[in-house]
Amino acid sequence: MTDIQTASVTPMDEITVRLGDLGLAPENLRFQEPADDGVPQLAETVLAAGVLIPPIVRAGRKGEQPFMALDGRRRRFALLALRDRGDIDDDYPVVCKLAVSKGQQAAAIVLPNAEVAPVHIADIIGAIGKLRKAKMDTAGIARALGYAELEVRRLEALSAVHPSVLKALRQGRLTLKQVRLFARLPDKKQQAEIAQTALDGHFHDYQLRNVVEGDRATVQDDRFVLVGMDRYVAAGGRVSTDLFGELPDSLLDPEILQAAWRARIEPIIEHLKAAGLAVYVGRDGGYRAPDGFFNLPYVYGRDLTEAQAEALAAARAEAARVAGELQEVDALCEAAPAALCALFSAQMAVDAAPLSRSRLGAVLLTPADGYGVSATFYSVPIPAEELPDEIEGEEEEDEDASPSGGYGRASNDVEVPRADVEVEGSSHIFHETRTDVATRGLVRDLADDPGAALTVLVAQLFKNLALHSSGSIEESAAAINATGYRRGSTPSIPALDGEVRARLEARRAAYKASGLRPIPWVETLAHGDKMALMAELTAISLNVREGRTTSLRHAARAEAAEIAALCGADISAHWTPDEAYLAVHSKKQLLGLLDEMEVEDDRAKTLKKDELVTFVAEAAAERQWAPVALAWDRLPDEAVEDAEAEEDGDAEASPARQTSDATADQIAA
Repeated sequence: MTDIQTASVTPMDEITVRLGDLGLAPENLRFQEPADDGVPQLAETVLAAGVLIPPIVRAGRKGEQPFMALDGRRRRFALLALRDRGDIDDDYPVVCKLAVSKGQQAAAIVLPNAEVAPVHIADIIGAIGKLRKAKMDTAGIARALGYAELEVRRLEALSAVHPSVLKALRQGRLTLKQVRLFARLPDKKQQAEIAQTALDGHFHDYQLRNVVEGDRATVQDDRFVLVGMDRYVAAGGRVSTDLFGELPDSLLDPEILQAAWRARIEPIIEHLKAAGLAVYVGRDGGYRAPDGFFNLPYVYGRDLTEAQAEALAAARAEAARVAGELQEVDALCEAAPAALCALFSAQMAVDAAPLSRSRLGAVLLTPADGYGVSATFYSVPIPAEELPDEIEGEEEEDEDASPSGGYGRASNDVEVPRADVEVEGSSHIFHETRTDVATRGLVRDLADDPGAALTVLVAQLFKNLALHSSGSIEESAAAINATGYRRGSTPSIPALDGEVRARLEARRAAYKASGLRPIPWVETLAHGDKMALMAELTAISLNVREGRTTSLRHAARAEAAEIAALCGADISAHWTPDEAYLAVHSKKQLLGLLDEMEVEDDRAKTLKKDELVTFVAEAAAERQWAPVALAWDRLPDEAVEDAEAEEDGDAEASPARQTSDATADQIAA
């Protein structure tokens, strides 16, 4: 049987050392380092609770103080700070451990730094939660730990989250900022469900943000631009400040905010009513016109008469002049709404200038950044008997004339046969009912034929996105509309959207050569070609661009991430950052891209901006690399954390149901 020898361990003696006799041993691993920024807080903790972990000291040698600290450098700094400000003196007793042997001294130098596991923030949060359960008040906890009371209250709030949240934090699957979002959710069951997605590895930050911020009205609400804090509070509105100081102040009474905003725009409503318009008020801008009105068509300059072109140019100049004058107007002053009336009159003139067979008939007022309110105008057809003679007799057989005003032919690529319909003796209600029932019958039949439905969908997208067509819903049997992506006059990127546009232009040429209309032409395509065309058309309609850092489109970003995951998107397979893209980066951002590529070259920091742009472009091309920020399904953490909610509150008239309840929401004339 083997004997097991156990080494005898001599424990260190505990002694009490006078602070004035306690020095710092040069053997200490951080002997040369000065006191760090955390020492003042440690001093407060020591003042409240004493030195909880005894420093390890050795006896002083010649020329040294009686005892020298091998471990406990920061605790000594904290005690000296308390002495310097008069809270204690040199006679303050410090309980220490005395290392006598060489082995004890070596262990004291190395082991406290090498063997102590760091305390995780989740453990601190849990500990504070236990202190609260033990009936220790916030002030007492703050005094004991040397924390500010606000910080303790914040940690208390985090300690109240579901245990799964702290578990995910401890495992590194959630950040502390995300845990603070959980703390704002009152439903523990909901917290647990979302935290489980993090533990399972498929947590999406935007989902939690939507839950937390979706129903909040804040001081960043567009309506607040016109209302302001004083009016809101005077009307009885309550305000809540975010405990963690991360979210804007919440407005707890959104109905009061809406009523105050509605009262502020009353002069604008009266002004527009006096101009003969039906006035609607909504929470968001609508894509559909109210019943009986039409969206304004796109203005094609080539289709305007000389008089219309001159009127439009003059109206735009006047609108620009008025907008310039409004820059000096404070949106919160009493006179601001009346001053905005001139702007909307100018906008009316701009929108009305191109109209020939219609006129402005309605306007939707919605909250908007900038002035606090924006106006969307809609048209109504002019009865034939009221048209001027020169317009009434003009192109009477024009099959492309639309009830929304007509800026010329609806399409240059699509021939429209004249329908032969017997309407003699039919009333409008009879004709509407007959076409309504016929429409419903076609809906049912098309729904039973997926192949035909695919043809109709692709043909409609082809008209909207590849042909020279106005895309008006009034000109199509299918009420499906789409818009191709553009950024002003910025040209396409050849390897990216430019490639897709080139494919569509080739298909347009093939279509025109066929002599067919869109639906028959699409039907002639092989199934593979039809699916490829649908993919190209769907792709060119994508738009996730954000014009401002404060206008993040959270829902669009969520869909972009899902689309990227579906198609395995990898922009670096087609393109790497070129000089045009890199030119908008600062030098610091360019150096950050090099760090992301793991390029280590000291020359980079010495280059001028233009040279650095070229250097980064070449490095990216060599590695076939693109920044992670361009990948929608794996955005960098800081990009996600900076997202802020911009739109909250209920609408008086939701645009999604304007066609059904617009009458109820219309401002009485």
